[in-house]
Amino acid sequence: MTLHTLNLTPHGLGERVMPLAPTLTLPNGQRWIAQHYLCYQHTVQSVSILLAQIDFDAHTPLFAGQDANGMYLQVGLIGRENYDRSNALRPHKLVYGRKWRIDADTPTSEIIQTAFLAIKKAREHEVRELLTVRSGDGKTSAAFSNHHDLPLLAQQRNALQASARPITPLDLASAVRAELSPLRFAQRAIELVQLHELAGERVLIDLQLGAAPLARQLEGDFPEFEKLQLSVLLSVARLHELPYALMDALIAHSDRHVDETFRFRGFARFSRSNQIQAVAHLSLQTRAYAHDLADVQFEQIFRANNYEVDASRAPVLGEGELGRKNRQLINQYENLLGHLPQGYEQAHETKTA
Repeated sequence: MTLHTLNLTPHGLGERVMPLAPTLTLPNGQRWIAQHYLCYQHTVQSVSILLAQIDFDAHTPLFAGQDANGMYLQVGLIGRENYDRSNALRPHKLVYGRKWRIDADTPTSEIIQTAFLAIKKAREHEVRELLTVRSGDGKTSAAFSNHHDLPLLAQQRNALQASARPITPLDLASAVRAELSPLRFAQRAIELVQLHELAGERVLIDLQLGAAPLARQLEGDFPEFEKLQLSVLLSVARLHELPYALMDALIAHSDRHVDETFRFRGFARFSRSNQIQAVAHLSLQTRAYAHDLADVQFEQIFRANNYEVDASRAPVLGEGELGRKNRQLINQYENLLGHLPQGYEQAHETKTA
């Protein structure tokens, strides 16, 4: 590795190399400066350039913007109205996920990974709406969606508690089918394929999504779920948790689809086709801290920059009950390392004076 005494040309817009930062020569002869030796000052323009280098699918645009609260990235989804379960073809509809805040000093890789997570969570929102429960009177509810009245649910908690029902091995398949009967995913029935009774009174349940109604087939949305086979593992005594386990499995399938499809500059960073040992080896090459920080001048620059960034992350302690609760939690730990919330020291000193 060699040392540079002048600022180098940044890797990209919004990036600046720390003075005296070492460069790494990779096995293929390419020279590189590790991301932890860069300073960041991202703008909407630089975030937009990064998002433009991400590819996912034709239904998921990415947006970068800035409002009174700062920069953000946001995911759009071009889909259908999930609550329209008619037999007609539904028009496309563009909806938006939440705004994911981006600090100017956020490392480039973290911005890319924020987009990755934002896509996962936007899709999860849709998947949760697509798993529905039919009530006894024939009405349908998206019981797993994020649109329920949480204060109301908290108030009614006693009426919401599930109770386990004793099940004999002979009744197991019937009990599973009874749990599946009111459930639909994107208007598809969920079919029991087979059961595998395991040690410890556990059961492995193999399931498959049935055929969608003709209108949904013609629309062709979420093709990665077509005739999906999946398995869930449950305790026999907690078979009533099957809808939750099914929801987990559907979200996991959606997440894995993102893992394999999301690309930055054509590279599927989160694909399991990447050999994890090779990723670890490359990462270790960029983290020769003992060697790099032997340069006293650079060590001072590096540590000062890290301190400044970490300190800027510290939030305000909070007001009223939230501040009291946070202070009580923090006070449980003696000699706590890291940066304490803004306002904590003053409040703590006032309390102990």
